[in-house]
Amino acid sequence: MLFRWKAIVLLIAASAVLAAAPAWGNEKAEPDPAQSPYWETIRKIMFGDREIQNGKDVLSVFLSLRADDASTVPVAVKALIDQKPDQYIKTVYLIVERNPSPAAGVFHFTPDSGRVQLETRLRFEDFSHVRAVAEMSDGKLYMASRWVKAAGGCSAPNGKNAVPASLLGKMKFKFEEETIKYNEPVLVQLMIRHPNESPLAGDFDPSKTPQFVRSVTVTYAGKPVMSAEVDFSISDNPSFRFYFVPHEKGELRVEVEDTLDQRYTQTFTVADDLKLPGG
Repeated sequence: MLFRWKAIVLLIAASAVLAAAPAWGNEKAEPDPAQSPYWETIRKIMFGDREIQNGKDVLSVFLSLRADDASTVPVAVKALIDQKPDQYIKTVYLIVERNPSPAAGVFHFTPDSGRVQLETRLRFEDFSHVRAVAEMSDGKLYMASRWVKAAGGCSAPNGKNAVPASLLGKMKFKFEEETIKYNEPVLVQLMIRHPNESPLAGDFDPSKTPQFVRSVTVTYAGKPVMSAEVDFSISDNPSFRFYFVPHEKGELRVEVEDTLDQRYTQTFTVADDLKLPGG
């Protein structure tokens, strides 16, 4: 409920900012992120008057400067520090400034995440700064950003993203290695079959509720690993890559909920032989 409220507020704020600020569609050089006319409004709504420090020693954002397809742009946020019990990245806010809903996702991590590395795919409605704000376990905020030239992704037709009813919500884990070791971070990719409809798409029926993933919760052996509140700034067939640390045999479990209150689950059991399925 909190994230829905926040998303609505951000939509209103973004609309006001977009109406007041000049378009960047013809911008050739990368603008200074500190001079962005969009950021201050978004920052105040999401973080109030809290100080946000330069995150150059905490995290980095990896994106191509120019995207071939604005409806599915790969992004990676990688931590430059370890997840320690006494100091770790608790939350990563992924923000696409010029999207109608700038808060693309709010991702939560724990020491059992092992290492913070978030990879997914985004939609871009216009050229934009992408910001990743890391909130530490002590409450301090650090930010990294990246400028991307991509436009039209949120308003692209949804029809091409259609998923057969029999496949809706189907999920798959893909592991980077064939074997794992207990007490060491394991990189896994979660792939979800879902249209993740954008309500701004040219072919969207406004009388209907757009169907997109709004929450993802991942646990291992009953302990939280990664959870997220996301929206339609995430591309269709959402994909998330992240780490978890298996301290003993147990079940990797994901629960997904969308805007039509549909819930989907997937599990994988790590057994004593530590064998994992290939890609």
